Amino acid sequence: MFEFLYYTDTFVSFLMAVARIGAILFTVPVFGSNVIKPQIRFVLAILIAMVIFPSLEAMPYGNLPTGIIIVMVFKEILVGVCIGILSNFLFIGAQLGGQIVGLQMGFSVVNVMDPQSNTQLSIISSFLNIGMLLFFIAVGGHYLVLGAIAESFRSIPIGGAEINPIAFNYIAKLFSYIFLIAIKIMAPAIITLLIFSTVIGVIGKLAPQINLMIVGFPAKIAIGLIIIALGMNYFFIAFEKILLRYFEEIANVIRFF
Repeated sequence: MFEFLYYTDTFVSFLMAVARIGAILFTVPVFGSNVIKPQIRFVLAILIAMVIFPSLEAMPYGNLPTGIIIVMVFKEILVGVCIGILSNFLFIGAQLGGQIVGLQMGFSVVNVMDPQSNTQLSIISSFLNIGMLLFFIAVGGHYLVLGAIAESFRSIPIGGAEINPIAFNYIAKLFSYIFLIAIKIMAPAIITLLIFSTVIGVIGKLAPQINLMIVGFPAKIAIGLIIIALGMNYFFIAFEKILLRYFEEIANVIRFF
């Protein structure tokens, strides 16, 4: 139906580059936040494409039928979405860890609205999520995102995305990082609260006349907050190490597309 349209190789290649970069920016941490307007992300995708595109080779796609071009654009979007979603696993892991700690502290029903995702998170999850975003920017995580964009074009030429079954093995490995981050980063708080709950349970059996609800609930909240505050330095050091290794794993996934 649109066969009368004429595309140059440069225009089609640039369109595919914008599609991939835009999909990444709409899904990665920081850039993909709902706080940033879609128009700004779209303009930013075009600007990044203008910077990267001169170093790329324009592929001979200009004479292809419109339907095939549309399919190839959707493939570029799929590559970008995959990279963006994989990048978010780090923050999902932190939110899961915060959810576990919040549940142990008795904050299971204390939820706040997260402005980035427009969803409700526990107050501890929201705190950790905001802290990770700030730390992500402080250690240059946004530069890692830009580096991942450039690496994707080196590993996957424009229009050359093909799903390799080996990539799913790396994706499964990245998925395990959600639980690794949730447990490893929040381990001090989780273990301390577990020990405290065990002690409270033993005391309740030995001295049932003590009203542990009045004493135990505030004490558990106080201990949880103190452990989180004392462990913030460990939390960010562990996150920085995981962050660098994680983006290396994402680069491995990109190579198998």
